[in-house]
Amino acid sequence: MLAYGREQTGIEFKGPGSRIVNKQLFAKAVRAMLSMANRRNGGMVIVGIDEDVNGRLLPTGLSESDLATWNIYDDLADAVARYADPYVKFDLETLKYDGKAFVVIQVSEFDDIPILCKKDYPDVLREGACYVRTRRKPETAEVPTQSEMRDLLELATIKALRKYVSVARAAGFEISEATKKSDDQLFKQQLSDLLEE
Repeated sequence: MLAYGREQTGIEFKGPGSRIVNKQLFAKAVRAMLSMANRRNGGMVIVGIDEDVNGRLLPTGLSESDLATWNIYDDLADAVARYADPYVKFDLETLKYDGKAFVVIQVSEFDDIPILCKKDYPDVLREGACYVRTRRKPETAEVPTQSEMRDLLELATIKALRKYVSVARAAGFEISEATKKSDDQLFKQQLSDLLEE
């Protein structure tokens, strides 16, 4: 991932630091998680990657004390839940690279409806905001254009339709493309029914 030399649409890097001491770092990681959850197939947030003044990635890693604030799943899930509505599903892993530790947060796409921010953090998170990864460059932002909004709505619509079909089938309704009749077939059936009367 570092070989690309920059963030990707599904990968966002965050610098090193303590989740508890550096609250702004944590808020930025939450914003990245919210955006990955609103993306088809989700994405990753990797903590412990710095940038130099020229924008080159520096795999700094996390100290043992900083790592301890990130790598307990339940604590991180509780902290993220304070900002996400509904919840964000993720997996948490600590990876070593070049003798240094990094936290990799693998975020899943939302289950039913897009994830919104439910709490402010000054200059980072806004209550009610919907964060996405933008099309123009790999960054997290509030929905910036109609294109990103349409992508999000399409993903939510697909999920709603799948859920509807699943519930309808569970209730005993037959839903199948094979049983759907064309307009011509329906017209012939109606005509046949009229002639029989």
